[in-house]
Parts: sequence; C-alpha cells; structure tokens
Amino acid sequence: MKRLTALLLLLIAAPPLRAETGTTALSFLKMDFGARSAAMGGAYCASGDDALAVFYNPAGTALVSRKEILLGHNEWLEGIRNESVAYVQPLEDSSISIFGGVNALLSGSMDKYDTTGKADGSFSSMEGAGSLGLAAGLGNGYYGGIAAKALSQSADGASAMAWAGDAGLLKVSGRLRFGLSASNFGSSMKLGTTAFSLPLMLRGGVSAAIANRIRVSADAVKAGETGVIGAFGAEAELPSNPHEAFYLRGGYRTGRSANAGPGFSAGLGLRSGDLRVDYAFVPYGDLGNAHRLTIAFSFGGRRPAPEEKLPYKMVQHRPGAAQTAPAAQQKKKKKQAEKKDEKASRPAYFTW
Repeated sequence: MKRLTALLLLLIAAPPLRAETGTTALSFLKMDFGARSAAMGGAYCASGDDALAVFYNPAGTALVSRKEILLGHNEWLEGIRNESVAYVQPLEDSSISIFGGVNALLSGSMDKYDTTGKADGSFSSMEGAGSLGLAAGLGNGYYGGIAAKALSQSADGASAMAWAGDAGLLKVSGRLRFGLSASNFGSSMKLGTTAFSLPLMLRGGVSAAIANRIRVSADAVKAGETGVIGAFGAEAELPSNPHEAFYLRGGYRTGRSANAGPGFSAGLGLRSGDLRVDYAFVPYGDLGNAHRLTIAFSFGGRRPAPEEKLPYKMVQHRPGAAQTAPAAQQKKKKKQAEKKDEKASRPAYFTW
C-alpha cells in the first residue's frame, strides 16, 4: 500500500515524467487555491471578490475595494505542500485593479523507481506559476480581467518552462453575479524531447446573495482533458460587531473517483478589523485529508463600490456670482424672474 501511495503521488506531483500520449503538465493547476474557495467546493468563478479571485476569475479582482495581500498554505497529501501568494491593488478614482499571484507545489522527497519497479533512490519535484494582470469595470455591471502567466516545473534534475494567460468576465446584477473564465491557455511545456499541453481550465458560474449574510454559488468546471464537473458552495457571515465576523462555509464537488473521497468540504473563517483568517478541511478518502489555511490582510484607503459612487456632485453657488440666462428668458414676466432668482440660491448639480 505504501508503494501504491508513492506511485499515486508521483502521478499527481510530476505528470511530465509520464511518457503517455495526451497527458497534461502541471496538474496542480487543477487544484483549489485558498481556504475560502476550497471550503466552498471550488465554486468561486462568480463569487470571488477578494485576492483569491486571481486564481479563479481575474475579473473578480475589480470588486476589491482596498489593497489586499493573501498568504495561503495547504498541507495536501503525504507531505506534499502547496503555497500561494496573491496581491490586489485597486487604483483610486477608477474601476481598475492591478494584481499578481504566485503558487507552487512542493513534493518533498519521494521514492524513485525504475521501469522494472525496483527502488532507485529518491527525488523531489516543484511546480510553480506566477501571474501579473489587471481588471477593470466595463460598464453596466460588467467587469473584465486578463493576466500573463509564467509556468515552471523541475523534477529529478530536469526542468521546463512555459507561458500562458488567464482571462475572465464578471456580471453583477443586484444580488446576482455571473462569471466566466479561462485559465492556462498558451504554449506547451517541453521536458526533454516530449511536449505536454497545459491544463486549460474553463469555468462558468453563478452566485447569489441571500438576506445579505449568506451567499450560495454554483460552478461548472472543465479541467484539462477531464469532463465537466459541478462545484457547489455556500458561505454564511455571522457578524459580532461592525469590525468582526465569523464565517461558516460548506461545499460539494462532483467527479471524484471511488477512493478519492465523497467530494464534500467545509471550513471556518474569522475577520477582525483588517485581518481575515480562513481554514478549510477537504477529505480525499483513501489518500488522506487536506488542510488549508489562508491569511488575508487589507490596508490603505477604501475605494467606493460602483453602486456607492454618485452620478452627480453637489456644489454651492458663490454669493454674487453672475447668473446668465437666454435672452428669451429675460423677456418673461416679472413673476418668472423672481422664481428664477429664488432657484439661484439653491445647490446646482453637474455630472462628474
């Protein structure tokens, strides 16, 4: 059983080492990143409105109102670790956000076997991805985001690199959000003499806010060569005061194999001032359990949400300022002129 587990981990952590036709590189890009999204079953294409949106739908970063940095740690299976960092900076007086993200999968030491199945020492592997992009409001509740991405992999002394891109679209309509995103479209990754395609991730989702404190989400996800699976999640916010809140999350994901767990996930979160800490528990059946921890910190001034920006700005006329009127109005009756003088003392409005 121990040997079987090691072989399974080898397939998960270092797919380019397999010389099979049609396999994709960097399978870790199919994983969920961050505790909040993982606890919700990965249903984050439409609901993501924090720095985690970098990894799911870059358009969601346009909803971030303050600068935010996020650090994520994932104790995955059999000592394999996943580390992630994301940062979003909203630009003041605009709907534009710039962002970046880095995530890496570290295998640690693993046993190596030759073609006959005989033990042949040990090796380690590392897979990584770094992205940089921007998102902006497109008008009428639409938001778009794009990112350029550099990908790398090293295993047992061999290494490879590739380039890719991410793109996403988000529509906000009252309590509803609709999202579409495509990740990892780009060049193939060549290791030795063999080229492997990247795992193209296609997501489409919808999210709804219920009673201001509960959000439910559903995504359809196609990860690489696999079929379409469903991801479903919910989050409940339980505020104790305006600066502190407790979160309960749950999710379900279809498409799991018989020995990889039922697909359920759960998590908790705590927000205190500018700091948010999230935890997620995801069981993988015979392979073990994964524990994710994410810390997010917001800082800087707050950019008003689109619905909070007023279309008009009020100004007061200076006393004695000259008031002009068309010649036709000056010929009107004295009563109308008096009404006009009365209105001149009131605030005027102009579009900004």
